Amino acid sequence: MEVQTKRQKRKERERKRYHYYLKMEIGMFRWTILLFCLIGLLLPLRPEKSNVEKRDLEKFPRPTVSGILKGDFFADVSTWYADTFPFRERLLTANAAVERLYGLGKEQIHGSVGTGDEIPTEFTGADERPEDTLSDDESVAQGDEGDGTVHVVPESAGTIYIAQDRAFELYYFALDPANQYINMINDAAQLLKGKATVYDVLVPTSIGIYLDQKIQDSLGCSDQSKAFEYVLGNLDPSVRGVRLFDTLVEHNSEYLYFRTDHHWTADGAYYAYQQFCQEKGIDPILRDERQIQEFDGFVGSFYSFGDQAAVLAQNPDHITAYLPKSTNDMTYTGTDGVTIDWQVISDVSQYDAGNKYSCFIGGDNPYSVIQNPTLQDGSSCLVIKESYGNAFVPFLVDHYQTVHVVDYRYFEGNIPQFVGENGIQDVIFINNADALTESAVGYMEGLFQ
Repeated sequence: MEVQTKRQKRKERERKRYHYYLKMEIGMFRWTILLFCLIGLLLPLRPEKSNVEKRDLEKFPRPTVSGILKGDFFADVSTWYADTFPFRERLLTANAAVERLYGLGKEQIHGSVGTGDEIPTEFTGADERPEDTLSDDESVAQGDEGDGTVHVVPESAGTIYIAQDRAFELYYFALDPANQYINMINDAAQLLKGKATVYDVLVPTSIGIYLDQKIQDSLGCSDQSKAFEYVLGNLDPSVRGVRLFDTLVEHNSEYLYFRTDHHWTADGAYYAYQQFCQEKGIDPILRDERQIQEFDGFVGSFYSFGDQAAVLAQNPDHITAYLPKSTNDMTYTGTDGVTIDWQVISDVSQYDAGNKYSCFIGGDNPYSVIQNPTLQDGSSCLVIKESYGNAFVPFLVDHYQTVHVVDYRYFEGNIPQFVGENGIQDVIFINNADALTESAVGYMEGLFQ
């Protein structure tokens, strides 16, 4: 009887201890939730932009009677609250780190694997794209909101494949946009005939240069070398196609592309510059003849769009930039129409880790111009580019009195008119493989209409 009483007393103590700790845990959980709610109400701590995701975060919605009655306003408030929560990026990074503890594989895929179109050996032609077939997203990106604003078109990466400490974007060839690109370049050459020589610099992405073709095949990727030959081989004879693929493959033991970002390095752009000089018939200026600026700690777009993979954050990139010999001064006009004095190669050592690629010509702006004070021969070129062109432009500065640069996603002028008014001799298109898409070509077509 005494033994049974002791056992009952021990069970009662254990029960009380259990309920005590349970209440403690529930209390701590409640206080944690309350603390997070209070933090969430601190408006000054709410971020407005995500450096990791490279986008503006949600704005607090404007209340309207219809929105309140339908409940849309409260749904938008909920979205704003979650999107701008204080310390959001740190929390997302921590969450991604915890999720990665479930698997220790060295290879990762972020996004869906697909297949590209078959690459033909002969030109198949392309239909004209009706003006009214732009998607809603494209219309907004082009500023079609009735207010005349040029809206930023953020670059994004598709399916990300991570192998060891390097990331790649899977490449899928699309026949119709490729044909549209061919027609666009050929039409541009005809419109500029007798005024300017058109060059087309088509740049492979890192997967085509670095990743073994058998692995690419297993992922359903298209062969970029064949895609480029199809495009360049069907350009008008007057277009000077600059072939880069084989040259970059020959140098693929070098640091030609960033590990954590979709761009090429200045060394990759240098080999494109050499090929351009060969096509133009001029002598390139060697890298060791130029001053160098270097920046550490660059973690780019693949980290942003690859679920912030820890292996990329732990292996940041290094940026080497080669200054022009003649001048480092330039001006650019931003999306707000304001013209700013800047540098061809600017100091980004204090910039956020994801923004250091903007050391090249100030990043992506509608229009930039560089005047070379050492030349007075009236020579000029116009570079029509997306962000891959940023690292390429500094190499051109020493060969022209004036270098004009437009980013086709933001520039709103007419290229034939611009060429005539500025006496431009060379028009240089520079695009990476991902620019062979319907939306990108649509932007470029708009500049010649």
